[in-house]
Amino acid sequence: MLTVAGPVLSPSALSQESGLSALLPKGENPELSGWKPAGSPQEFKGDDLFVYIDGGAEIYLEYGFSRVVVQDYRDGGGRTVSLELFEMTDPAAAFGAYSFKTTGKGRTLDLGQGGQLEDYYLNFWKGDYLFTITGFDDDEETVRGLLAVAKAADDTVRGEGPLPPMIDILPAEGLDSGSILYFRGRLGLNNAFPLAAPANLETRQGVRAHYGQGFLVVLDCGAVEPAQKSFHSLKAIFRGGGRFKEIVESESAFEATDDKETPYRASVIKGWILIASGLETETSEDLMNSIRRKL
Repeated sequence: MLTVAGPVLSPSALSQESGLSALLPKGENPELSGWKPAGSPQEFKGDDLFVYIDGGAEIYLEYGFSRVVVQDYRDGGGRTVSLELFEMTDPAAAFGAYSFKTTGKGRTLDLGQGGQLEDYYLNFWKGDYLFTITGFDDDEETVRGLLAVAKAADDTVRGEGPLPPMIDILPAEGLDSGSILYFRGRLGLNNAFPLAAPANLETRQGVRAHYGQGFLVVLDCGAVEPAQKSFHSLKAIFRGGGRFKEIVESESAFEATDDKETPYRASVIKGWILIASGLETETSEDLMNSIRRKL
């Protein structure tokens, strides 16, 4: 448990005071361990994110982006780390952006929700907020700086947020929890399952998670009709791609194998589409049946 060092502001107090920069750790914060703010913070709201992130802003906006503040910190030896504090529209948006930025293969840290240190960058989310702290090398002192700034930043936000409800439908047995990727639009879907990029899929949200050597994709289409239309469009990709063989299909399910002998299995149920890749038939059936019972 971290000790709160400095003022903790609620979101309402934040909006009334001095913007998102009010949540930045200040130089007098003992958690910073000698690291001090370097220069003034920069804040970007809404579509101004394109000014800050050239070529990568769209995915944040797709999840639900409000604003971001950026502040550099420097130690006595001249090393620098940068803190990006994103305020998203809700906890699901914050978790989604976090899941997009992390691999689940880093060092797990007791910071906020899901602290992950990978090489010389560190991510965690907390409520509506996503924190990314980046160094410029993996030197031991730089990593200490990442941890110091992260701990100080964690202290400034009170409370946690719930995971997106659809995460609960994922079967727990065999799940690699660090692999969960939650998405809310076409960009996220294409990143989670590139094979579906040419298909006309009408999805509101989705999740991909790894089980052993394969993965499972769950798409929420919102209602039966868009799910059926999306499913038929997805089947057309497998029929016309030229790289798939052994295609077996029905109105609500299909199976196929690609030219690398990777098995695929998909089905539609109510307003949902389930896709398994790289999983043995028995495993994919068990996973899909588990989800069907929850739906």
